[in-house]
Amino acid sequence: MWTADEIAQLCYEHYRTRLPKQGKPDPNREWTLLAAVVKIQPAADQAHGITNKPAQVTKEVVSMGTGTKCIGQSKMRKSGDILNDSHAEVIARRSFQRYLLHQLHL
Repeated sequence: MWTADEIAQLCYEHYRTRLPKQGKPDPNREWTLLAAVVKIQPAADQAHGITNKPAQVTKEVVSMGTGTKCIGQSKMRKSGDILNDSHAEVIARRSFQRYLLHQLHL
C-alpha cells in the first residue's frame, strides 16, 4: 500500500532530480504550483498472483507540470503556437497525454 505522503515525496524527488535548475523558483523567496500524474503498478511477482505477501507496488511519475501563468487575450494566437494556459495541472495533463500517445506507439 502507499500513502499520500509517499506519493508527494516521490513527486518532490522527481522535481529536484529530473528537472533542470533553470526556471525553478528561488526556494527562499518564490514558490510555484506543482501537479503530477503517478503510475502505480503491482510488483512483477504480484502481477501474476504468485505471492500471499502484502501488496507491493512500483510508483513512477509519468508526467509533471509547474506554473501559475496564463497569457492575456491580446497575446493569444489563432495558429496555436503559443501556450495560452501554463497552470501546473494543465501542463501535467498535456504531458500525460504525450506519455499515453508514446505508450500507444510502443
